[in-house]
Amino acid sequence: MNKTVYAMKKTLLYILSSLICNTAISQNIMNVEQHSFKSTTYKEKRSFRIAVPASAYPNVKYNILLVLDADYAFDLIASTAIYLQTFEYIPPTAVVAIDYSTPGNRNDVGYDLSNNSLDSSGELFYNYINTDLERELNKILPTSGFYTLVGHSYTASYLNYYIDAGNVYIKSYILFSPEEMEQLPRFENNYKTNVPSIRIITAMDDTDARKSFGQNLYKTFQEKHYDVKLKNIKADHMSVIPAGIMDALTGLYDEYYNIDSIYNIIEHADTSLWEIFLNINESNKYRYNQELPISGSYISAFLWTAIQRDEKESVNKFRIYYDNALMNEESDPNALGVMGDLMNKLGLLEEADYYLNRCLARYKKLKQEHETLYWRRVYALNVLPKLGQCKKAWKLLEEGKKIYPDDKAIFSYYQGVLSIENNYLIKQGIEQMKFAVSNPVILKNNFVDPEKAEELLKKGISMLKDLKEN
Repeated sequence: MNKTVYAMKKTLLYILSSLICNTAISQNIMNVEQHSFKSTTYKEKRSFRIAVPASAYPNVKYNILLVLDADYAFDLIASTAIYLQTFEYIPPTAVVAIDYSTPGNRNDVGYDLSNNSLDSSGELFYNYINTDLERELNKILPTSGFYTLVGHSYTASYLNYYIDAGNVYIKSYILFSPEEMEQLPRFENNYKTNVPSIRIITAMDDTDARKSFGQNLYKTFQEKHYDVKLKNIKADHMSVIPAGIMDALTGLYDEYYNIDSIYNIIEHADTSLWEIFLNINESNKYRYNQELPISGSYISAFLWTAIQRDEKESVNKFRIYYDNALMNEESDPNALGVMGDLMNKLGLLEEADYYLNRCLARYKKLKQEHETLYWRRVYALNVLPKLGQCKKAWKLLEEGKKIYPDDKAIFSYYQGVLSIENNYLIKQGIEQMKFAVSNPVILKNNFVDPEKAEELLKKGISMLKDLKEN
């Protein structure tokens, strides 16, 4: 590729990466931190950046994605990885930029493509990644021990050195458009356990030499019985990263049981929900060092399905399991809410009260009360009235008006429902329902039929009339 064109594309990629990263940060799904420490290998200060989800489950252990050529590749890869794990398509993952001594200085890598060897600079860099950086990361984050190394072009081919050496620290590799090598390494190291997972992404609009090399590399790894996959995508040599990173990550975790695959298994399995859960959990731990997270979506997938299927034994086991898991004060508030909702469906009102109260308190502590609309409705209308706590329910809904000033009408509607269906503060409930009915657009936006609201209003007016007559 012409060097001027290469430089221009690299600059454009850097700009695109920055925009995507800034978007992820502005949407409060990702935090990026800069860290510096004294390297025992280099005997001087070295730095790296690390991206983690803005919010995480308690006791989480992160898989680590180590990114080479971080000056232009880190932001794109980090944003995609954080996005995917936010929606639980991949396990909890921290993304680390392995910064060179100066931005873009690949001389640090010190890798010779002609004979798969390292010069003195490369030996230092290799030792730095495998000792200093690993040690420092374990000081900063709880890690799972599942490390992935990502490279592009020259550094993608550099990963062959790790694979050939039988590196036990790195468990998987992502190679974007690896640079052609005169001769492939022999890859004579026999992995007795933990065969490496390798994902190769090549570009249709790249040179024939690179595409051919990617194919040959793939075939060689296949012959060695490594866990390898190759994907050739519509991109050129530089755009292969933004075009292929999602495929690369989901392809790497293709045996990870995310929420979609779990529902598919549940639908087709003929064993109990509890047995399905145990098998999936063990598989994820063995393959990726990760247990299923204690999140609302997973609790719903297993416990709610068990309730619907009337699998009493599974329900009891899930209750015990999630009760223990959610004892942590820093539990995911959405998980607490889901548990509260499901306890209500089981008729366990005190347990429902306990979880939903913790749910709202946790959101408040995290300064995320804008996420509580649904849980306020569930708690105020489905649980508290059954416990004779209509006063508390009314207050929760009143607080909702302050949190959602543009949606006051929906909370007025809920107050009207609370009042009319529980014969509580009928006069005030009628006034609130009148206000709600006068805002049909807000009701529709919150999936409430305005005609239903008008019917409830008429019912309330009739109830008030009967009270006055009696």
